[in-house]
Amino acid sequence: MIELKEVTKVFDSRGIAGLHGINLTIKRGEIIALLGPNGSGKTTLANIISKSLNPDSGSVKIYGPVHQFKLRELPSDLNVQKYLLSQISLEIDDEKKIQLVRDLASLFEFTFQLRQSTQQLSQGQRQKVMLAAELINSPSVIIMDEPFAHLDPLSRKEILTELFNYLRHKEITSFWISHDKDEAFEFADKIGLLQHGKLEQFGKPDDFIKQPRNLFVAHFLGHKNFLALKKTANEWITPWGTISSTIKDEEAYLVIPPTAFSFHKESGPETKILRVYPGPFFWKIEMALENHLFEAWSNQALSPDRSKYHLMVNLEDCFLLPL
Repeated sequence: MIELKEVTKVFDSRGIAGLHGINLTIKRGEIIALLGPNGSGKTTLANIISKSLNPDSGSVKIYGPVHQFKLRELPSDLNVQKYLLSQISLEIDDEKKIQLVRDLASLFEFTFQLRQSTQQLSQGQRQKVMLAAELINSPSVIIMDEPFAHLDPLSRKEILTELFNYLRHKEITSFWISHDKDEAFEFADKIGLLQHGKLEQFGKPDDFIKQPRNLFVAHFLGHKNFLALKKTANEWITPWGTISSTIKDEEAYLVIPPTAFSFHKESGPETKILRVYPGPFFWKIEMALENHLFEAWSNQALSPDRSKYHLMVNLEDCFLLPL
């Protein structure tokens, strides 16, 4: 288990925070993906969890040893199997040690390189061996920064699938810094999204999809359709009806997923089709409604001619965000 309370790290005299008031509670065996733009604080947070960097304030409690996966030089005088055997600190017999090495070699697909010198490995194979060395003693927590980023998407997905199955089976908590939000949403139990040292949202992938906390999160997830609304008589009125929300502010943004739109001959406000892009599964349609530009995904092959269409929105698929 990991607990962070009001963790803050300041890097210069101007008081610019690398991290600001981070609060996290992580259960044993959870896989956590850290997302965010460059400079958002992902690496700083990982270094504090690994205890290679101390926070300026706040508390960090970690139950068990932490291993941080970093690229390093491998010894040139050992083959891969002997190197991995030398990294085992568990009190088990030699036969179990060899089996442990073989299991990890099979997991990361370097079984045929076990008898090779570490200097004969490709860069990608070296990275796999280094990660196996970090896992070989079953740490309580492992921190990984873009593992296997060099691999093609298909190979990376296959190895990540095996890796995270292994981590869950061993109940090893993992912090995984990623720049690929699609992979993070596929493999992580929970996601932490950072911006300027602040944790903008933390939770299950479904929480991000169903209810982003703010506009930054919505933009990060790829939402493009925003319509500013003002509360009228305690109701949020849209061109397509009213929508309920617990937002107490008097103004908010209606966020419309691209799949919530539909086009009709008569019902709904008129919209002008600007551009249509065919795709393998749907048409991407750019359109104008009054002074607003929207993007829709539709299986209707609309024509961007001078005629106008009537636009409807399924409000059940939409949500409100504070300004």
